[in-house]
Amino acid sequence: MRPDEKRFGAVLLLTGALLLSGCGTMVRHNNVDSALTHIENFEYDEAMESLDQAEKAGEDSRLLHRARGILHRSLGEYQEATGEFLKSLASTNGIPGDMDYDTNFYLADCYIKLGDYESAIQVYDAILALRKKDKDAYYMRGVARLGSEDHDGASADFNRAMSLSPKDYDLRIMIYKALSAGGFEDEGRSILESCLNDGSPNMTNYEKGQISYYLGNNADAQSFLELARNERDTQKAPVVLLLGQTGEKQGDYNYAVSVYKTFLSEDPGHADIYNQMGLCQISMGDYEGAVNSFEAGLALNDNAYHQSLLLNEIVAYEYAGNFTQAKALMEKYRKAYPDDKDAEREEIFLSTR
Repeated sequence: MRPDEKRFGAVLLLTGALLLSGCGTMVRHNNVDSALTHIENFEYDEAMESLDQAEKAGEDSRLLHRARGILHRSLGEYQEATGEFLKSLASTNGIPGDMDYDTNFYLADCYIKLGDYESAIQVYDAILALRKKDKDAYYMRGVARLGSEDHDGASADFNRAMSLSPKDYDLRIMIYKALSAGGFEDEGRSILESCLNDGSPNMTNYEKGQISYYLGNNADAQSFLELARNERDTQKAPVVLLLGQTGEKQGDYNYAVSVYKTFLSEDPGHADIYNQMGLCQISMGDYEGAVNSFEAGLALNDNAYHQSLLLNEIVAYEYAGNFTQAKALMEKYRKAYPDDKDAEREEIFLSTR
């Protein structure tokens, strides 16, 4: 298939599905479900075996190809992943549902990973043709347009996303980060500054603290976040995470660790805070404490932070001079995250120690 045909096909997969009808399949998909569980646990060989069994058993092709796409994506095999996601979308035999939209987001993400921004944009176009108020699709299309050096198009998409969600300050922070990474930090800062200057009178102390933090106003951020930490109805974990980081930015690691430890002593189920505390302890030269923090975080089995925790634990062992343990963990890490090229170079370094 030529590149222009590939992009054209991606656009039609969603819109064309609206013209089709049919009942959902009643075929069981136990092996596909098993494969997805293996992927979540970084057991990629086992996942491949389950998917082979799913194909032999004649399980639902849409789910099978989607799971194969997720597996290839996890392995960093983005070209193969796009092929599987396209096959999954082509297998849709009715009005596209949430899973089909989710698959399209996976597909577009793989195109971005491949640097094929135009194909990613075409996929987001297809999503927005049917979901005209999907702020996530506008945001991601803006990111893709930045990648394709279409600054004006990116700005238009970011503005549309913000207009659809006028009080979503997390979205504005993501847009600030995207613009900064693309070389337009001043534009991103103006978006954040307008949040404080023109923000709703109902803007929370946490939200003010967030914006102040990313603007580099650490003292203001700390003041707002300290207020937020003492508010009864505020979710404390994100407040604590950012509050500690304001201390880190000012070089006050003792303050940061104290904030993290106090919170975790009362509510230990937060892998992200263990991870940040471990990084802080590395900066302090407390490598044993850092290892303990990372291991405590890993014990929570939170897949969202597993990669960071494991890699940071390896770094802590390196700084401590325990290269034997660092090598053993690196083997485990490389098996779970084979697409991490930086880790590949680190593995080569460890092999010389």
